[in-house]
Amino acid sequence: MEKIEKLNSSELKTVLKWLKLYSDLTKKLWNRWKSIFKNKLSWESSYKVEYTSALWVDSAWSKAEIAFKKAFSVEPKKENVSFIINDDIFGWIKIFKNDDMVDLSLAKAIDQIK
Repeated sequence: MEKIEKLNSSELKTVLKWLKLYSDLTKKLWNRWKSIFKNKLSWESSYKVEYTSALWVDSAWSKAEIAFKKAFSVEPKKENVSFIINDDIFGWIKIFKNDDMVDLSLAKAIDQIK
């Protein structure tokens, strides 16, 4: 407790801000809050690629690498990207940076044509 007493006003406001975020995330997002809170504290971005089982990981990565650069202006390393098979995607891939997503699937194109 004595460490908290030594903090000045601006430091206490920062601690309060993080505690409010922590509380809000745990109530609203259940298990997903851990990764969001960790990313906020570390300032690291998370990258994910969802692809169909019809594609190889290397093929999905070659498409995602270009899309990450064009959509988010980032060039993540392959080992920093998590790859998830999602057969609900009809063709191609979806890429995620933190909570932002770019849908490059054929299903998205079909929906836009309808």
